[in-house]
Amino acid sequence: MIDNPIRGRFNAWFLAALEGYMHWKYASIKSGLLRDAPSVVVELGPGPGANLRYLPRGTKLIAIEPNKHMHPLLQRRANQFGIDLDLRGLAGEQLDLASQSVDFVFSSLVLCTVEKPNQVISEVRRVLKPGGRFACVEHVGAPAGTAIKGLQHAIRGPWKWLFEGCDLCRDTGATLRSSGFAQVEVNPIVLPTMFIPIRHQITAMCVK
Repeated sequence: MIDNPIRGRFNAWFLAALEGYMHWKYASIKSGLLRDAPSVVVELGPGPGANLRYLPRGTKLIAIEPNKHMHPLLQRRANQFGIDLDLRGLAGEQLDLASQSVDFVFSSLVLCTVEKPNQVISEVRRVLKPGGRFACVEHVGAPAGTAIKGLQHAIRGPWKWLFEGCDLCRDTGATLRSSGFAQVEVNPIVLPTMFIPIRHQITAMCVK
């Protein structure tokens, strides 16, 4: 459980304040990744609920959200969009879900933040049924030698402290490709966002 009295509250406020902007930038990406989501979805790090608008009303969402300051906002958004919320204050490294029990797991700008991404992805594979899918959109390290790569390295430390462990330089695509999924499709994108350090991103669909 994340309960930093300053950063926890700041990140809850910051993500809620940015929801309209994030919807503008990510609507088509997230809608595509969630288009065929089943009636029960596990989301890692849903924050204040920015992705609930892309799910059909009546969807059951098992929300793995360790920042307790996000919880009231997330519950309100679930009520607004008619989502059946099962909220769990856990970190992604140890999910309290049975092995081979779910069909679909989703994350959005989360694998940059978790302490042990390989362990989180291992847990995702464990809880997915055979043929189950893990979909995500994540920011990643920029190509070597670029100005953005230099910027990422220059501000990596303070950025990581402020945003609860968010690492600007991870190669999440490589992590997914080596994670043991039967199929992994990774698509790089450059998002035209005012947040220059996170312009380089990927979308991914992984099948167990």
